[in-house]
Amino acid sequence: MNKRLKCILLFLTCFILGIIANPTSVSADIKGIAVTPLISDSDITDRFQIISKGGENRELKISISNFNSATIDLIVAPTNATTSSDGKLVFTDMVKKGDYDLQYSFASMTKTQKVSVKANQTKDLTFKVKLPKHKVKGLIIGGFNIYESTSNYNGTANVPVWITGDNKAVGGILKAYNLTLGVQNYQPHMYVNLQNDQPGLMKNVVVHMTVKRQSWLDRFNLGPKKMIADLRYPKIAPNSKVPIDFNQNQTPIAPGTYKMNGVARSGKTVWNFHKTYKISQSDANKINSKSRNLIYDKTLTYILISGVLVTLIVFIFWGIWYQNRS
Repeated sequence: MNKRLKCILLFLTCFILGIIANPTSVSADIKGIAVTPLISDSDITDRFQIISKGGENRELKISISNFNSATIDLIVAPTNATTSSDGKLVFTDMVKKGDYDLQYSFASMTKTQKVSVKANQTKDLTFKVKLPKHKVKGLIIGGFNIYESTSNYNGTANVPVWITGDNKAVGGILKAYNLTLGVQNYQPHMYVNLQNDQPGLMKNVVVHMTVKRQSWLDRFNLGPKKMIADLRYPKIAPNSKVPIDFNQNQTPIAPGTYKMNGVARSGKTVWNFHKTYKISQSDANKINSKSRNLIYDKTLTYILISGVLVTLIVFIFWGIWYQNRS
């Protein structure tokens, strides 16, 4: 009985120690790779949090484990958070100072590292971070983007780094920014981009937007249909672009003038947007050439054919009438 009790106590002790000693791994989309920020003395374990008075140096440590059967070469690059089209904070873009009025880029505070991790091996990396000389206004969300250098493994991992001067919340402000084109899964996409030009994290932002290409066929209600987007963004990063995605769904990008109207809401705050954009023939051709299975609108072709036929019929009847008159 005494021996049995000792075994139970030993099991419980090991279990509790395992919980205490096991740090939280952040989300990693690289197969077989676990990334863990080594954080002490904090209740928050999925990111680094720094309150800076200005000019300090900090060391941040990241642990990377490889559970694959082969060595993997990784790049760990500092950057700033941006906003994805589904309202998530992502760290895949290289962001520079001044982008969307960004006051400090995280890439200027520390350096990129390359690491080779053997099969079933764990390596710890240390990053020396030189914080800005002046007190940070609002919130900077930097982070480390971790990806495989030869693209044999899909996906990325990231470790966020939040930097603030006083830990006080700052609100964001949304403005119309620009229109860009892209291709996803061989389909053309149009992005009307807003921007949050303030150092504040925004939450639960709802956007309603319409985009319409202008055409002379609008007079006959035969013009292009209005595109509509109703989206919710759980999070919008400080000083970041906010892409509003219009999937063209096999419809090729057409050159011309586009009018955008939109409204965004966050709590009781409302922003209205009205802007006109132009897409050139060359830009449209670049995107369409990279897309597949496009279905072209033949409305104009049918109208031209109908016009030619009507003109021909009128000409024939006029010829008959003129001949009979003679």
